[in-house]
Amino acid sequence: MEWLTYLLKVTACTALFFGFYLVVLRKLTFFKINRFYLLASLFLSFIIPALQFEVKRKMPMLETELVDMPDLKPIQPAPVQLIQPIMVEYQPEVTSKINWVGIMAYAYSGIALLLLLLCLWRLFVLLKHTGSYTQNSSGLKLITKTEGFTNCSFFNYVFINDADLSATDLFVLLKHEQVHARQYHSIDKIILMVLKSVLWFNPIVYLYDKALEQVHEYEADEITSTGYGNQAYANLLLKLAITKSDIPLIHNFVKSPIKDRIKMLFHSKSKNMKKLTYLLAIPVVVGLVWLFAVQVVYAQNIKDEGKPSKDFYERALKGKVLNIKKETIGLYTFDLLSNGKIYPIEATTFKEKIKVGDELIVYISGKGFNIKKTDKNGKVIAETKELIYNATKVTTLTGSLIYEQKIEKHAFLYEANKARSASSKIKTIETDINGKIEKIVLNDGLFTINLNLKAQNIKDDNFKVGDQVLVKFIGEKLVTKNTYATDKMIVLYSEPKKYLIKNEALYSRFYFNDGKQKVAAVKNQPTEVAKPVTPKIISFSKITGDVQHKVSYMENAVIDIVNCRLEAEYVELDQLNGKMIAKNAVLKAKEGGSATAKIIVFNLRNGNYNAENGNGAIKVFKGLGPDQKMLQGMRDSLTKADNKVNTIVSYSAQDSVKMSKDKSIVTLYGKAKLDYKNFSISADEASYNRNTEKITAKNLTLRNKVTGITMLGSYGEFDINGKAEVWQGNK
Repeated sequence: MEWLTYLLKVTACTALFFGFYLVVLRKLTFFKINRFYLLASLFLSFIIPALQFEVKRKMPMLETELVDMPDLKPIQPAPVQLIQPIMVEYQPEVTSKINWVGIMAYAYSGIALLLLLLCLWRLFVLLKHTGSYTQNSSGLKLITKTEGFTNCSFFNYVFINDADLSATDLFVLLKHEQVHARQYHSIDKIILMVLKSVLWFNPIVYLYDKALEQVHEYEADEITSTGYGNQAYANLLLKLAITKSDIPLIHNFVKSPIKDRIKMLFHSKSKNMKKLTYLLAIPVVVGLVWLFAVQVVYAQNIKDEGKPSKDFYERALKGKVLNIKKETIGLYTFDLLSNGKIYPIEATTFKEKIKVGDELIVYISGKGFNIKKTDKNGKVIAETKELIYNATKVTTLTGSLIYEQKIEKHAFLYEANKARSASSKIKTIETDINGKIEKIVLNDGLFTINLNLKAQNIKDDNFKVGDQVLVKFIGEKLVTKNTYATDKMIVLYSEPKKYLIKNEALYSRFYFNDGKQKVAAVKNQPTEVAKPVTPKIISFSKITGDVQHKVSYMENAVIDIVNCRLEAEYVELDQLNGKMIAKNAVLKAKEGGSATAKIIVFNLRNGNYNAENGNGAIKVFKGLGPDQKMLQGMRDSLTKADNKVNTIVSYSAQDSVKMSKDKSIVTLYGKAKLDYKNFSISADEASYNRNTEKITAKNLTLRNKVTGITMLGSYGEFDINGKAEVWQGNK
């Protein structure tokens, strides 16, 4: 639609510019300046809408109060009447899939292209007659014709019919056409032909064409009549007025309205002071720039206490919630006004805990990020309009915690071969008098690992304090809280892998020479079968049913199903087949939040369900969208029925696969890949915890196979029961 908006703005500019010409400039006899104005205003009409300026204005702080919505009261149940039901067949509403914007684009382009081709054809027809000519002393190329277009010119070519012209009349005509040639009026004609093809739907551009041609003739008439006399020149115009031509590229001697040209011959010349009138065009230009090219951004003035305190670190923001909105991609965000700048903050997981007008302290991580949603062919169909920031912590001004992002850390992980693995930094290196390493202390900011290497007789100068390393070991002991010690280090790598210290005896027990583990990873356990669920009818306005087939039809029904309340205009409950269909339904989670759907079909035997919102039935899985979050919470409850269920997660890695001692935590290194439900994760490093059913990943790409949403980030956390968060920048 941007192209259509642009063309409409161009049309509006041409209308205002030409209106100014008609009202103020048309009667002035400064024909050269009028010609320049008409051409310049046409070009400005195309330039101004393409410009983009931003002007920031401050506005006083407004206190906004969010009005609470009234609670919905349940409908009083009507008495149950079981009668023979009327068969109801649901037919999905058919929506038009015609892309009218696309059709308009093709129609506009097709007509414009056809008109441009017509211009080329007319130019070709005109040039066919320029093969033979006679050149006079003034440089004009004279072509004698008795039919078609005559007594006209195109650049230096002059087409004349001298049968009815005296020598004097011919002299005057050639002088007139010489003015057209020397002033390059034909260039203006070509420009207008192209612009009329581009703006074929705009009536103003045709008025421009006539006005510009009129100015050309006024200019040529003024110069020619100076040496010939106004009266005699006017008589010549009347004599040749019967000649007509339909070639738009030429200047015909008497094509323009004769009456206006003769009146202009005898019109008194405008005084030079009148040239100041053209300065009035400047406000018109400024007004159009302001209207179509300037975007005003309003920012509220905030008090001094709204600025971050000195003890805040760089990415702590103190400000006010301006609004809470849903992005086209599905996420919820709120705009935080902090220190005169507006920050869009992602708030899908805690949007119910904040409201417009709240004053908050928000800690953001890294740079802003954007998300694009693509279809199966990779075409972007939706994306965030601006960079969005991720909140790691949100509190009130008094310090009350609203939200905090939690990252689970471990001192080390277990590989499938039962070796321990940890990524950390060297805190200290202790050596003896001979330079042999006795002890290396590692610390990642939370956990400390003491590597006692005295018995291994190692001498190495490559490792320094502060280096990032990857260590693999066994036989660790918990010395104090968060501190471990071992004298059985297997290998110590620098990160990136450039140097290493290897315990050959232990290394050969756990790894092959190429670094691969000698014990394969254990596959995950399959999913258990879900238990059936039973809906609880709360109220309805009308019910009919079929006792024999155990089918009930309810209108305006309210039904509880596991941890959600279903409110629907129509519900069909088939107890015999374990199926329930809800039309125009709203699902409300007991812990807050709601979602709507045209049709929801519940399978009461296994807890699964399908939802449709007008674009065909789709399976609702654990999605990233806020509306799907609540729906998915219900689906998880339906499927699990309050029993723990392990979900199948397939994974692989190029470098290594590590597993905790109880095989509950799997860590993947080097081109790690994980698939769960309809999501696929590719990352440099990833970890999956079967107990918490959570996945963490670094430098990752997340793709939803159903919706086509793709997210990129430096760090991500995923709860395979529905929640997913991805950050960009430093986490």
